Order: sequence, then C-alpha cells, then structure tokens
Amino acid sequence: MSASSSQPTLSSPDGSVPESVVVSQDASDANALTDDAASVGGEWGPPSEIGSEPVSGGAGFIPAIVFLVLMLAMFINPIEPKTSAEFDRATSSLNVLTLAKLAIAGMASGLGGIALWVSPRTRQLLSSLPGLGLLALGGLFCITSLFAIESNAMISRASALIFVGYLLFTAMALATLGPRRMVAAIVAGTSLYMLVTWALFLVVPEMGTFEEYISATETVRRMGGTGHPNNIAKTAIAIGLVGVAMYLGRTESLVSVCVRGPWQRLLLIGIMVLAAATVVATLSRTAMLAGMAAAGVLLIDRLYGRGGLALGIVGIASAAILVLGVSLFTGEGPFSETAVSAVTKSGDVEELTSLTGRTTIWEEAIGLIAKRPLTGYGMDSAASVMSREATGTHNLLLHVTFSAGVFACLLMLLMLGWSLVFGATSPQEWIRAVLTYVLVSGLVEDTIIESFPTTLTVLWLSALLAPALAGRSQS
Repeated sequence: MSASSSQPTLSSPDGSVPESVVVSQDASDANALTDDAASVGGEWGPPSEIGSEPVSGGAGFIPAIVFLVLMLAMFINPIEPKTSAEFDRATSSLNVLTLAKLAIAGMASGLGGIALWVSPRTRQLLSSLPGLGLLALGGLFCITSLFAIESNAMISRASALIFVGYLLFTAMALATLGPRRMVAAIVAGTSLYMLVTWALFLVVPEMGTFEEYISATETVRRMGGTGHPNNIAKTAIAIGLVGVAMYLGRTESLVSVCVRGPWQRLLLIGIMVLAAATVVATLSRTAMLAGMAAAGVLLIDRLYGRGGLALGIVGIASAAILVLGVSLFTGEGPFSETAVSAVTKSGDVEELTSLTGRTTIWEEAIGLIAKRPLTGYGMDSAASVMSREATGTHNLLLHVTFSAGVFACLLMLLMLGWSLVFGATSPQEWIRAVLTYVLVSGLVEDTIIESFPTTLTVLWLSALLAPALAGRSQS
C-alpha cells in the first residue's frame, strides 16, 4: 500500500497544530492497522490500483463463503480411510469421499479463478517472487501430466489442476480474510479432522487403529482410521505449531496471526493439547523430530541470548546424562538391544541405519526417475509404479521429480531455498515454524503436494505468499 493513500494529513493555515496531535493521530492509525491485520478483504468491487485498496474488515458474504470452503477442505481433504499398510490412493475410486473432495476443490478453484480476475490484491500475491515460482511449478505439473503413464493419466491431470486451483484459492483467501482469519479457518477444519480421528480410535478401534507389521509375525498398533499415522501426525504437528504461534506471536503486522482474547487463547490451549496427544498416539518419530526442530526455530527469538544458550546447554547435558545413566543402570551400551528397542519399533538397529527402510526406497525411486527424467510419471503415480512396500518416495524433492521431472525438481529446490533464506528468518513465528517443518520433514517424507492439498500444503503456500501483503519490508 502506498504511503500517500494511508498516511493522515493534519495541517492549519498558521501551522499551529501541535506536534503531539500529529503523533497521536499516527499512533491511532497504527493501532487500527494492527486491529485490522486479521482481514484485508473488502475488495470485491471493480479492480483498482493496489496502493489505493483500503485495509478493511472481512465481514460479508464472500469472506464467509471463503472461510467455510477452506474449513471444509481442511476437514475433508486429509481423510483417507486406512487401517493397514495396504495402500489405496485418495483418487483411486469415485466413492462419496472422493466426490466430496472434488466438489470442494471445484468450489475452491472457482473462487480462486474469480479472484484472479477481479481482485488486485490476489494478483499482487501471485505476482510476488514466491507466487510466480508456485505458478510456474503448477504449470509444470499441468504440462508434464500430459505425458503421465497411461494407467494414471486422468488422476495426474486432475491432481495438477487441483494444485493450481488451490494455489489461486490460497492467494484469494489471504487477500479476502487476511492471515489471521485464514489460519483460524485452517485450525478449525483440522481440529474437526483430529476429533473425528480420535472418535474412531477410541469408539470404533477396528476402524481407527492402524496395524503395522514390524516383523513377519509382530505388529504395532498406531492411530489411523482417517489416514496413515505419519500423515495424521504431520497434520497434528502443523496445527500444534500454528497454535503456539497464534498464542505467543506478534501482533504489529498485517502478516500476524496472533490472538489475544481470553476465550480464544483457552481454545488454542485445548487444540494444542489435542494435537500433542494425536502425535503421541500415531507413534510418528519423523513428525516428532521435525516438529521439535520447527518449534525451536519458532521460539528462537525468545531463546536468543545467554538465557537461551544456557537452556540449550542444559538440554544437551540432560540428554547426555540420561544416556549415560541408562548405560550405567543396565550395564549395556547406547546401541544395546535395550536402548535400541526404546527408539525403534522392531528393536533392530538396522531400522535406524536405513531410516526405516527409506534408503532402499530412495534407491528404487532414483532408478525409476532415471527412466523418465524430463516428464516424470505424473502426480499421485508412485503407488502405481513403485513397489508395494514403498507406496511413495519418502523425500520431497524425489516426490516432485518422480511426479513431474527434473525441471519441476529445480523449481521446488528454488522454493525450498526461498523457504530457508527468507522463511526461517521471518519475524513472524508461524511462517518460521511452517517453513522449517516442511524443510526438515521433507528430508524423509513427501510432506506436501498431495492430490488434494491438506493442512501443511495450504499453510506452506500461505507462508510463502503472505509476506507480500505487507510489502517488501516483510519479505
């Protein structure tokens, strides 16, 4: 926004207006800007210059529709009934659930397309450097889907179009609702998803439990029902991190998602507890480790200095003392059967050295990519092409390359580089947490870019686009 359109002007013929009046007026306007940071909508009139658009409330019919569609997407899209390692793609059959996801995707894409036509602020977000990179990535998904393997061609093309539709919708939601209300819609929808997951896990355990074989005869029971445990944990961690950012975050920026109301903060505490319990029930070590890394980056400005250094030293020393204490008490080394059993499912140290079989999966994925390096196999194709044990590439860059070829990989590498350089150093806690979590989790999981975008994918898109709302100074 241009300064000339928003800066108040106070003057008098004799120039006698006290300076304190001007300062007071400026402060009032700054407070108003902070209060309206949650919503930058109200732009559904004729297109105008970006700099002349007012920062206004998000009340109205269109913002309400956007909020509802986003909340429904975050509730429905992650649901993929699963009680065992037998893999079934989200788009593998036109059941009621898939039709519901397609209907929501159609609404989201339609709203995003309209916004691209009539909303200057939406176009502003998409014309930022991250926005252009994401549009180019979506374009490559669409182009390479034309060369997808025959058995997966329709699914790949639909998935590519859905990604572009949700990208437009995410920009439109940011422009219409503002980051705070948009994140609130994401948290609300995902919380409903977690509640349904818990209901199945506790009330209908035969549907809500995931049986995972750790040997030929042994299984471990993990929370499932609405998806693979790792995907459930990924979603829960994302909401837990955003919840912390909303509770502790800054309020002085258009990009802020912080809330200060007592009831809102009490509700956030409940959501964070629900998310933490969900992660524990899924037994997902990947989500836990990536979540801890993201939480550290989220809180880095509060840990900076001698106090934070002391806390870090105490943490490292405590971990070392714990390992030493266990070794002395059991009389066994840190890689003994007892110690390994505590951090693995099978009790086999090979589970750690192979990253639970991921090294074998990566080797298989790279070999397949070498056969189709330019076009890949199409989105959502790994389950059809790779071995039954793999079901996916388990690495974000391999996932994109397998789906759309090496040029898409290079674009994703640029987006991840942007996430590292600008995201991890952002003054906004929620942006730091989301982008760091994607970076760390993406080392060993596909993490984002699904057939139907779920919580973390939409948060990643939002975290990349949101700084453009406040101009270059917030990037």
